[in-house]
Amino acid sequence: MAGHPQEWGRRVYWAAPLSAIAAGPFVKRHRLGSVLALSFAATAVVVAATVSLLLGEMASDHSRRRIAQELEELASQLRDRLDSGLGERLHDMQLIAAMERAGEPSPRRGAERFVLESLKTSFSQYAWIGFADIDGQVLHATGGMLEGVNVSERPWYQGGLQGPFVGDVHEAKLLAKLLPAPASGEPLRFVDVAAPVIGPDGTVEGVLGAHLSWEWAHHVVQSTFRIAGKTRGMETFILSRDGKVLLAPPGKEKETMPDLGGASSRIARWSDGHPYLTATSVSTGFGNDYHGLGWQVVVRQPVEAAFQPIRQLQWAILLGGAVAALIFAVLGMWLARVLAKPLLELASAADRLRHGEHDVRIPDANQYREAARLSASLRHLVASLTNKSAKLAALNASLEEQVHDRTEMLDRANQHLLGTLQEREMLVQRLEELANTDSLTGLLNRRAFFERADQERRHAERGGTSLAAIALDIDFFKRVNDQHGHAVGDQVLQALARTCHLTLREVDLIARFGGEEFILLLPDASLADGIRVAERLRQAIAALRIPLPDTMLGITVSLGVAVHRHGLALDALLTQADHALYAAKRNGRNRVEYLPEEMAGQDAASG
Repeated sequence: MAGHPQEWGRRVYWAAPLSAIAAGPFVKRHRLGSVLALSFAATAVVVAATVSLLLGEMASDHSRRRIAQELEELASQLRDRLDSGLGERLHDMQLIAAMERAGEPSPRRGAERFVLESLKTSFSQYAWIGFADIDGQVLHATGGMLEGVNVSERPWYQGGLQGPFVGDVHEAKLLAKLLPAPASGEPLRFVDVAAPVIGPDGTVEGVLGAHLSWEWAHHVVQSTFRIAGKTRGMETFILSRDGKVLLAPPGKEKETMPDLGGASSRIARWSDGHPYLTATSVSTGFGNDYHGLGWQVVVRQPVEAAFQPIRQLQWAILLGGAVAALIFAVLGMWLARVLAKPLLELASAADRLRHGEHDVRIPDANQYREAARLSASLRHLVASLTNKSAKLAALNASLEEQVHDRTEMLDRANQHLLGTLQEREMLVQRLEELANTDSLTGLLNRRAFFERADQERRHAERGGTSLAAIALDIDFFKRVNDQHGHAVGDQVLQALARTCHLTLREVDLIARFGGEEFILLLPDASLADGIRVAERLRQAIAALRIPLPDTMLGITVSLGVAVHRHGLALDALLTQADHALYAAKRNGRNRVEYLPEEMAGQDAASG
C-alpha cells in the first residue's frame, strides 16, 4: 500500500489544499476593492431582479383582476341591455293598451293599424304586432298578417290575458312562411311581449301582443362590443334558464359551458378543449313589470388573447429590471473602489507597523467617518499600549472584587426571579380558572364542560357504567329581566347556581351554557337516578325565594333527562336532554321530562 506510486501521488495531491489552509496569513486573498465591487454588483443584480419579479407579479395579478372585471362588466352590460330592451318593449305594449283610458286612438278604434304600424316602424326589430279580441281572433295587425286568425292557444295570448307578459325565445309558428328568413341564416325565432287591453268597465277586452325578432339580440351583442371597443377573440353565449343555448357564435351552438363553481368569472376549459377566461351574468329584469327570463349571458375570451397585455407588461418590467441591474452594478463597482481606497491605505500602514517599522505615517483618511475614526485609532495605538498594560494590571487586581459583587447581584436576581415565577404560577392558575368558569355564576363554561364531560363519557365507555345528562332552563326568565331588571336576573342565576351546588354531588358537572340554560352531567347515574336528582333539584329551586325591595321572587325550572348508551356521542346525549327539556316546556313547564329508553337506544344506534 505504501509503495504504490499512484496512491502516494493522490495523497500528496489532496494534501496540498490542506497545507495551504494551514498556512493562514500566507494564503492568497482577494483585494478589498475587488470583493466590495463584486459584492455591490451581485447585490444590485439580485435586488433589481427581485424587485422586477415582484413588481411584475403584482402588476400581473392586478392586470388579471382588471381584465376579469372588464369581462364581467361587459357581460353585465349585455345583460342590462337585453333586460332593458325587453322591458321597454313591454312598456310599449302597456302604453298602447292603455291609450283608451287616456282618450287616445287605440288599436280598437280610429287609426288602429296606423298606431301598430307606427310602433313597428319606431323599432325595426318588431317582426309583428297585433291585437286579438277576447275570443282570441286577431282584429288588427301590422301588414294585415294573421288578421282573422284565432290565436287563443298561443302562449303570448294566454299570458297576456293574465297581465303584462314576456315569453322566452321560440321558433316562429304561424309567421314562419309570411316573414323573410333572417340574414344570419338561422331559423326565424321570436321573443313575445303582450299586455291586456282593459275596457272602461275594468274587464279584459283583448290582448295586444308583439313578436320581437331574435335578430335583436344579435344586434345588441354587436352594438355592445362596438361601444366597448373590445373584441380580442371575445365571444358571447346566451343561455336560457334551463341551460339551453339561445345565442352563440356561428358553428358553436353545441358547445357546453363548464361549471364555474358559483364564481362570476374564472378561467375554465370549455367543451372544445381550450381554456377561456369566462364571465357570466344572470338576467334580473327591468322595471316593476318585467322580472327577467332567467337568461344567463356568458362572455368568454381565449386565455392567450385575454392575458396578452400581461405578458407584454412582464417583458417590459423584466427588460427595465435588467437595465436597472446593469446600471446599479456599474455604480456599485465604482462606489466599492471609492470606499475601499482609504481602507487599503490604512491597511498598508498597519502592515508596516506590524513588521517593526518606525516613524510610519498614518494617512489622513477623511473621506468618510469610519475611515477617519480608524485613522485616528491607528495614530494613538502605539502611545496607548503602555497605558493599556497598566490598566490591565489594575483590572486584574479588581477582578475578584467585581466577581464577588456580581455573585451577590446574581443571588439577588435569582431570589427575585423565584418570586416572579411564583407570582406567574398564581396568575396562570387564576387565568385557567377564569378561562374555565362562568364569571357570573362560577359554574363551568361550555369549553371546560365539554373537555371534562368528554373524559367522563370515555370513562363510562371503558367501564361500562351509565351517565345521565340533565338540561335545565329557567321558566319565563325573560319576564324576570323585563319586570325587575337584569340585576335581579343575575341574582336569580347566582341563587340557582348555589342551589345546584348544594343539591348535587362533588363529582357531578354543572355548566352554564348561556342565558338561563344550564347542563348537568351525573357520572355513574342511571336514567332513574337522573330523574330522581332532577325532581329533587326542581323542588329545591321552586322553594327558592329571592328578596326584592317590596316582595319575594320565586322561580321554577323545566328539566330534561337523558342517559348515555354505548356508542352515543356527547353531542347526541346533550341533544336528547334538550329534546326532553323542550317536552317539559311544551307540557306546562315546572316539570321533569325524560327520553324513553327505547328512543335513547334508537338515537344511540343512529348516532
